[in-house]
Amino acid sequence: MAEAINTIAAGFAMLEQGGFNPANERDAIVSIKEFESIRRAADSACVDLMAEIENACLHRSDGHATAKAMVRHHARLSGGEAAARQRSVRVSASCPEIAEAYRAGQLGTDQIRQLGRIHANPRTRSRMVERQGWFLDKARLDYDDFAERTNQWVRLTDEDGPTPPNERAHEDRNVRFTQEFDTTWNMIGQFASGQGFKVHEVFEHYLRAETLADWEKARAEHGDAATADDLPRAIQQRRADAFAQIFIDAAANPNSAVPADFVHHIFWDADTFEEMANRFLHDALDENTEDQESFEPTALDPDTTVCRSLDGVRLDPTEAFSTTLVAKIRRVLIDARSTVVDLGVARFFTGNARHAVKIASTTCVWPGCLTPSSACEADHLDEHGQGGRTNPGNGAPLCGKHSRWKQKGFTVWRDPAGQWHTVRPDGTEIPA
Repeated sequence: MAEAINTIAAGFAMLEQGGFNPANERDAIVSIKEFESIRRAADSACVDLMAEIENACLHRSDGHATAKAMVRHHARLSGGEAAARQRSVRVSASCPEIAEAYRAGQLGTDQIRQLGRIHANPRTRSRMVERQGWFLDKARLDYDDFAERTNQWVRLTDEDGPTPPNERAHEDRNVRFTQEFDTTWNMIGQFASGQGFKVHEVFEHYLRAETLADWEKARAEHGDAATADDLPRAIQQRRADAFAQIFIDAAANPNSAVPADFVHHIFWDADTFEEMANRFLHDALDENTEDQESFEPTALDPDTTVCRSLDGVRLDPTEAFSTTLVAKIRRVLIDARSTVVDLGVARFFTGNARHAVKIASTTCVWPGCLTPSSACEADHLDEHGQGGRTNPGNGAPLCGKHSRWKQKGFTVWRDPAGQWHTVRPDGTEIPA
């Protein structure tokens, strides 16, 4: 395998040296097809490699939960790319005709991923295996036509299945929050009839309460002559506030799944927090002083600015600073190594040392593990039973699984630059 990889690498080096210069449009078309064939072969090899890692359980030795997790970590893949490869592994294992066509370059990477998504549907999987030839025949179409034909097949085959539409909706129920590049949040969701009905009724009660609160404010200001135009919030704003209030009330419930010592943490680098404090101070002085000296804010450095949650969710610095002034949120200042240099106080909550340990990383520090820090344990680096001190410098956030793996002879430590290292029992290091 190493010899083959070296040969492939040498071929690409020759291409780079010779340049990419087709002589004319016909030569360009030939080059497009030849390069696409090479790409398909390389993508197919990546899928086969993941399958071999999975079959031989090679991911388990270093504590990776799955072959997908191992490949994602060491290849530096996105979650979507790793999942797509895993689906390609699954469809290739179940559909040998499709797998062979992919390896031969007759099936593109986009097509195998579309088939992987179809294969992931348990209600149509067996029928798909039976009709591999039909799918391969449709792969000769343009991709958009191929996707439309195969999606239509899924719709018709799934509709003919034994599962009623509402039961399928319940199986596919989902709510997902996604953060955009500008730190704002979007939410999408789907419920079946019964669950959706209950959620909707609760939401309507909260929306009604927000509406009544707006009418009270409007009448207090305008009297009985107040109209809907006088309400301080638009209907969409009341919906959003009602939805957020449901979560706030749920967290305050003593029987809630949220821990009793839960507190929102906002993590800052010291320079950013000081800059936001200066901006707030000068804004406040400008409102009360006519001759206030002009103030020029310092631009925030994207390479060093930290304003995030415990699990790494990005926050808008202006909003986050304002929130810390009026809400029960713990302010945490960290240095370049993510070591706590100042930990604010939040009323009614304890366990600062535990939080200080978790601040060191947004996820479990084991290579490739994406368990959020909030779901991790504050684990001793040097075991407490062997004299290890209980302080933030001797702690790391580790998920339950990898905390136990330390008992198998693995060690975790952090260098002076703040980089985490995980060492196997034989003394070699798992690449970060």
